[in-house]
Amino acid sequence: MHLAAGMHGFEGNIYVIVDIGDPTHPVEAGRWWIPGQHTEGGEKAATPNISLHGPPYVIGTLAYLPYGPAGMVILDISEVFAPRLISQLEFCPFTSQFAAHSVLPFPDKGIAFVTSEDTSYGKGPLSHASIVDISDPSQPFLIAVLPIPHPPLGATYRDFTEKGGWVGPHNCNHLQHNPDVQPQGDLFYLAHFNAGLRVYNVANPRLPLEVGFFLPPDPRQRYGPMPQGRLVTQTEDVLVDRRGFIYITDKNQGLWILHYTGDVLPSS
Repeated sequence: MHLAAGMHGFEGNIYVIVDIGDPTHPVEAGRWWIPGQHTEGGEKAATPNISLHGPPYVIGTLAYLPYGPAGMVILDISEVFAPRLISQLEFCPFTSQFAAHSVLPFPDKGIAFVTSEDTSYGKGPLSHASIVDISDPSQPFLIAVLPIPHPPLGATYRDFTEKGGWVGPHNCNHLQHNPDVQPQGDLFYLAHFNAGLRVYNVANPRLPLEVGFFLPPDPRQRYGPMPQGRLVTQTEDVLVDRRGFIYITDKNQGLWILHYTGDVLPSS
């Protein structure tokens, strides 16, 4: 198992590998952390709020980690007891605490999708959903940022930072290892908090285009304490099955089931 775990003596979550060959007796097999997290060992973080958000994404002997303000980290785990740093790509101009919230890598395509999470209610730095070139894992670099959603016609707000609630991207169609989940193709599905579901054409990873969206109506009842303030749509997660059905969750509305009926490319 590959975990983002809170461990004794560490500040924030670190990467932990657990051997579950004997499921009745799981054993830690390896761990890795950003220097500065091991406070009990006398380390002091140069950047505050360092924490592995997760989930870690493992393909072959490489582990791709969304490490918050430390950015995207790629490790060699061919020796699981001693993970080795290959590269680190920071996203410092963007949202600080969760600058790298999720990483979805496709080494066969040479790219990874990286998303942030903004919990500042639109008052902090710009959040992002980005495409990174990982064709050389030792030298990843940013090649595109997905377009910022525009409010629908007739909206009473000029942009989504004025709508209320949390703003910006969150999760994408992550579970690519599941045989019932639609493999990543030209369409990229992204939960975008108060902007609902956004659908992008990523056939050209250097020029992603928005080709569709679904904006749920604002909820009428609050079921949890967060986010505070105005009660608005907060699209949290998205999963797409092989039949093309899209499942999105909302913090205060539960589950929506959708089907994309548009074109892969936007009409001219």
